[in-house]
This record gives sequence, structure tokens and C-alpha cells, in this order.
Amino acid sequence: MTKLLTLFLALFLVLNGYTQNSFVKGYYINNSNEKIDCLIKNDDWLNNPTNFNYKTTESSEQKTLTINQVKEFAILNKSKYVRHTVNIDRSTNIINDMDYDKKPIFNKEELFLKVLLEGKANLYGYEDSGLIRYFFNKELTDVNQLVNKNYLTYEGQVAKNNEFRRQLWNELKCEGISMQHLAKINYRQSELIKFFITYNECNNSEFINYQKKQKKNLFNLTLRPGVRSSSLVLKNANYNWKEIDFGKGLTSFRFGLEAEFILGFNNNKWALLLEPTYQNFDSEAIIVSSQTTGERLIANINNESIEVNLGLRYYMYLNDNLKLFTNASMLINSSINSSVAVRVEGSLGTPIYSTDSISGINAAIGFGGAYKSKYNLELRYLPSRNILSAQGAWGTEFSSVSMVLGYSIF
Repeated sequence: MTKLLTLFLALFLVLNGYTQNSFVKGYYINNSNEKIDCLIKNDDWLNNPTNFNYKTTESSEQKTLTINQVKEFAILNKSKYVRHTVNIDRSTNIINDMDYDKKPIFNKEELFLKVLLEGKANLYGYEDSGLIRYFFNKELTDVNQLVNKNYLTYEGQVAKNNEFRRQLWNELKCEGISMQHLAKINYRQSELIKFFITYNECNNSEFINYQKKQKKNLFNLTLRPGVRSSSLVLKNANYNWKEIDFGKGLTSFRFGLEAEFILGFNNNKWALLLEPTYQNFDSEAIIVSSQTTGERLIANINNESIEVNLGLRYYMYLNDNLKLFTNASMLINSSINSSVAVRVEGSLGTPIYSTDSISGINAAIGFGGAYKSKYNLELRYLPSRNILSAQGAWGTEFSSVSMVLGYSIF
């Protein structure tokens, strides 16, 4: 099984070299106001970029352009960035680092702002390592930050400067917009986009909502039945027989329901996983404990439990319909009806050992593929671990490999 996993990992790494973020149709405008059509590497940036890679043709050499060389660039039907020199407030939301000044502390910076909505009034976004700021302008006016700042009062309380509401009221008046409406708007991308849509519609202005173009399915719920092949050894160094080997290839079944939360950056390549799984494993082993007397021991194990997998998944796209993935997870095993017992064959007395305490935490790794984001197949490996939660001389070496089928409900 180790050889199979090694082969699978090697194949995954080789294919990863061919499935990096692709170059797609786009353009850029240089400092001479020339618009150049090209192919831009789609990195689906989490943080606003300061440069980007491009090619003039599929077969040409990859080159890099920086913010100093480009006024604007766009990936067609995907995203658009424009260069602006703006005043930006980088005040933190971390309480220990907050100041007592209600006013924003502006610094002039040259940034690529992400165009969120473009029309008579434009909305831009900027993100940098957790810092999120929104900017706006109307037609050909200067771009300004929408102010939203957390600060400390002298009583040690956190207060909020929501000046952005007054900015919108003063600059983007329209018959269908009231102060009561603005008072309910929070400093969130979705709510600000709705406001700018309302304003542009109120002014009968055509607009482009770039976020609508990027609308993504960021949640999947998947049924995941599977079969598991396990090996188990029950150990106790205090006895001359040392261990009871249940063998390899012990088959059991599992059924899980996986919730997958796609992280909306880097072309949806990363996801968080939560998968509760029901599994039931039982087996029996017999060994000769004494060559002299011929005494034999019978060991029984039944492990019925709910396993909760918490993990991180990474996708590699082969084409529009097929993608590979690997994931690493932490597995928390919670027993429902489990027991281990070791007794002398034919004995009706007290077992040599018995416990119903089977649980624990373990790591798991998986490799697989998905087709049309609807069907998937995964090979999952759980390395050797002790499943007896009670401390003492008794322990186990329990490992397993599962083949899991998946069908996404939505």
C-alpha cells in the first residue's frame, strides 16, 4: 500500500507541473495609453497585485509588467485592475494596535485597484494581507477611499467611524436613495455593490458588475460512501505472546456527508472540509498463547463510531470538467458502541482484558479526482495509530486505506 500511495503522490506532483494557473485572453494599457491585447496569467489574486505575468502568444516567452509600467489591465470576462494614486488609511482593526484618533490617517500610495462596478459611479476594492478598503469616484472625478475606521475611546471601548455613509450621501445623491437607506449599509463588498447598482439604475446609467461575472459556487455538499481496508495489531509487552495480529485486508464500510467550503481566491483551488462519517469495524483473532499447554486466546474488536474529518483540500485543474485534488485532515473519532475483549478460549470467566473506550485523534491524507464538480473518487490513507483511549500496557497499531466515492447534492 505504501508503494501505491508513493506512486499516486508522484503522479500528482508530475501533473501539478502541467496544471498551473493558465494564461487567458486579456489586455493592458501602458503609460503611452496604448492598449495591447495579450494573454495574462490568471492568478485570481487574493491581495491586489503590484505586477502580473503575460504572453503575447501561447508559444511566446512569459514576461512580467509592474505597476510602474501599466495604467490598466484586465482578464476578459473575469477581472479588471486600474492604477490610481490615492490616499489610503491603513489603520488596523487589532485592538492592541488601535489608536485614539477618530480621523483616518492617510498616506498617498500608487495602487492597482480592483474594479468591482463600473458606471456613472465606480466602486473599487483593495485588499492586502487582511486589510480591506473600498474606493469610489463619479465619472472623471478623483478616486477617494470610503472611510470606515475602528478606534479606541478614552474609556477603552472600540468605536467606529462610518464616514463612508456620509460620503455616499453627499456625492451620490439620487431620488431613490434616502439617508435611512444609507444608515443600514455596512462596509461590506456585497452591500456596497448593491448601493452602486441602485445609484446607477437611478441615473439610467449603464454599468458593469464585475463581481457578477465572477460569481462562483463556493459550497458543495457531497454524499460519500466508501469501503475501507484495515490492518490491526493488539499489543501488550507484559505477556510472552506480545501481540495479537488480526491481519491485513480487513474490510469495512463507511458513509460520510462532506461539506466543502471553497476559498474564493487562486481560482478556487483551496477548500476547507468538514465531513462527519459513520463507520463500523469488527474482527476476531485467535492465537496460541502457550505452546506448552496449547492454550489459545480469542480477541474481539467492534468499533462503531462517528469520525469527524476537518481538513484542507487543494485542486489542480486538468480541463474544464476534470480536476485532481489532495487533502490533509485531522480525524476525530467518537465511539458510539465499541468494545475490545481478550479471553482464554472456552473460558466463561473475566476476560484478560476488556474496554469500551475506543476513540482518539489522527491525521489522514487523501488523493483523488473530480468530474464536472459532481462526481469524485478519493483514496484516503490513515497511518498507524493507537485507537485505545485508556492509558496502560495495552495498545494497538491500526491503519487503513479507504476508497471513497462522492456525489455532490449541490
